[in-house]
Amino acid sequence: MAKELIHVLGLSSPNEVSREAQKLLDKSEFLAGPERLLDFFPDFDGVKLPLKGPLRPWLQEIEILSQKCSVLVLASGDPNFFGVAQQLMTVLDPAKVCLWPGATMVQKAFALMKKSWAGVETVSLHGRASWREFWAAVYRANQKGGYLAVYTDPRNSPAVLAEALSSRGQDHLTMLVFEDLATNKEKMTSLSLSAAAQGSFSPLNLVVLATDGAQRVILGSPEEAYDPERGLITKRETRLVALGLLELTGQETLWDLGAGCGSVAVEAARLLEDGEIWALEKNPERVARIKANQRRFGLAHLSVVAGQAPEDLGQLPDPDRIFVGGGGEDLADILSEAQKRLRPGGVIVAATIDPNHLATATRILSSGPVPEVTQLSAARSQALGPGYYLKPLSPIWLVKGGAI
Repeated sequence: MAKELIHVLGLSSPNEVSREAQKLLDKSEFLAGPERLLDFFPDFDGVKLPLKGPLRPWLQEIEILSQKCSVLVLASGDPNFFGVAQQLMTVLDPAKVCLWPGATMVQKAFALMKKSWAGVETVSLHGRASWREFWAAVYRANQKGGYLAVYTDPRNSPAVLAEALSSRGQDHLTMLVFEDLATNKEKMTSLSLSAAAQGSFSPLNLVVLATDGAQRVILGSPEEAYDPERGLITKRETRLVALGLLELTGQETLWDLGAGCGSVAVEAARLLEDGEIWALEKNPERVARIKANQRRFGLAHLSVVAGQAPEDLGQLPDPDRIFVGGGGEDLADILSEAQKRLRPGGVIVAATIDPNHLATATRILSSGPVPEVTQLSAARSQALGPGYYLKPLSPIWLVKGGAI
C-alpha cells in the first residue's frame, strides 16, 4: 500500500488552528506530537501518539504508521525552525512530507518586545550536550551588539545559562526570559545574569540575550591593548604572522599554550567566529589578565584554563590548531604531547627567541610533515628629534609543523 502524505502542523495554541488545519485534523487517524500539544485537542477521535522518550523510535513509529494510516504530526511554532521537520525527513521521503509552519516562539518574543527580529541569530540548547555553537553565537552578538535568541530545555535552563555566561565574564549581558508564550500565563522578565542564576522559571521558556556590544577585536593591536605583565606579550608583528601560519578558516578548535595575557587567543577569536579557543596558562596573575581581556572583548567562545603544559593538556579537547608561545625547558615535552593530540590535517606553530629551543622545536615537530621555519626581524619607528629612526625588535623564530 502506498504511503499516505504526512502533514506536520506548527502551532503554539489551539487558537491558531486554521480551517485548513481543522480539515487535516478531521481526516487524520493518528495525531502525533508532544503531550502539551496533543492536549490542545481533547476531542480528537483518532489515536494519539505522544512523544515521551527518545526522538528516533518515535519517528520510526510514525514512518510505519504512514504506510497504511493518515498521520498528522504536531510541532511547536515552525517545525522547520529548530523543530522536528528535518529529523522526520531522515526517516521519511521528503516528497511525502507537507509542512504547515506557524509563528515561532522567537517571533512571538520579539512581538512582545516590540523590536525587530530581522537579522537576530537564534541558537538551540534543547537536548544539546555541546554548547560550542552557543558560545560562538554569543561572541558574534557581542561584537555587533543587539540580541541573541536561545531555545532552552529543563537541563539547559535560564538559571544554568546565566551561571555559565557569568563564568566566562559575560556579566554585561541582560537576560530576557519569556515564559509560557501563547498561553494565558505568558510572561516576560528582564534580569541581570546574577538574578537569573538564582531564578526559577517555567519549563516552557525562551531566552533572549541583549548586549550593547563589546570592545571590537582588531588584528595586530598594540601591546598596551592587552595590559601585559611587564611587557611579557607576543609582539603584534609576531601575532600577525603566527595567525597566518596557523591557517585559521573560522571553525577550528585552537589551543594557545603559555597564553600569557591572551593576546594571541584574543586575535584568533576574531578569525574563529564559529570555532573555539582554549588558553592554558599556569601563572595566576596572567590567568586573571586573560579573563579581563575575555570580558573586555566579549570572548564567550574562549575557555581559560589555569594549568601547565604538558601535565594539564588532558583538560583540553583535541585541537585543529596549536600555538605554543612559551615552554622554556619543557618545550620538547610540550610539543611532543601537543603534536600527538593534533587532529589529522592540523597545524602547530611554536614561537621562540632561543636558538637552542629552535633546534628542539624543529627536531620534535619533524615527527610530522617537514617543519617550516620563519625568522622575523622587525623594527618600529621611534621619534628622533623632528624625525624618527627604526628601533629593531628582538629576532624571533616561528616553527610550523603538522599532525603525526
